[in-house]
Amino acid sequence: MNILHFFVPHKKNNHRAKLLHNVTLTVLILAVALTSSLSVYLHKTHPEVLGIRYQISNLELLKLTNYERAQNGLAPLSLDSDLSKAAHEKSVHMFANNYWAHFAPDGTSPWDFIKGSGYEYSYAGENLAKGFTTSSDAVTAWMKSPTHRANILASQYKDVGFSVEEGTLQGEETILIVQEFGTRENSALVNSNGTLAIEASGRENKSPEVKGSTGVQVPIQGEILPQHISKKPLLDVGSVAKTITFVLLSALLIALVLDFIIIEKKKIPRVVGNNLDHIILITIFISFLLMARLGKII
Repeated sequence: MNILHFFVPHKKNNHRAKLLHNVTLTVLILAVALTSSLSVYLHKTHPEVLGIRYQISNLELLKLTNYERAQNGLAPLSLDSDLSKAAHEKSVHMFANNYWAHFAPDGTSPWDFIKGSGYEYSYAGENLAKGFTTSSDAVTAWMKSPTHRANILASQYKDVGFSVEEGTLQGEETILIVQEFGTRENSALVNSNGTLAIEASGRENKSPEVKGSTGVQVPIQGEILPQHISKKPLLDVGSVAKTITFVLLSALLIALVLDFIIIEKKKIPRVVGNNLDHIILITIFISFLLMARLGKII
């Protein structure tokens, strides 16, 4: 059969693109379901073949954070060992107690972790992120949120600590990034009230990677082991799923558009659904697919 018959209505396919026939659509749906099941199986049994590809480090997060501060005329933050310990304990606590919030269900606050690390603060703040696969994506998302941006660009802060942890949260394999800000009590800036980035839910759009960050200062206070997590499976499960869905929807969209144009031009009578409605619906699906991001911040 001529491949054009899958996309172009013709008398040999009853004046309807073969791709839009019920039998073809059923086969495609079954193929997608089978592929999805196989992807889930391979992801769980052979993560080195099909998994989530990521590369994040606290030093890169620090460089990107200080790059944003430098762009706004602010002094760089120092990577503090006590704040990094507090960030680590916050990550562990979220995984252990299965929550995603600044304040734990048992009432534990960000300030409890910071004080528990030995860091007595006059100013303190916290940014959280999960599901991001690169340091630049996480910092870019924070900078796009007014409350998180305010923390990163707060002139009151002198120090920062990071934690990058992988685990299962609320039934989902993910990566948590905790960013703790602070200024010690003996600093020239004194204030008894801590500040916190308020909740800001929703997905964030990915922006181009930040350039020129390699020359930013990376001051470090205390003995800190660089934290870096990296995973490079043969295939990225997110990219594979997105590509398959995009190709399928694009093929259907092309078939619908051609079908609509040719049928309207030739005035061929046909008792079927409105192609224009289907075109609009699939276009919306593709738009959401292109804009969708896995990462979230609060």
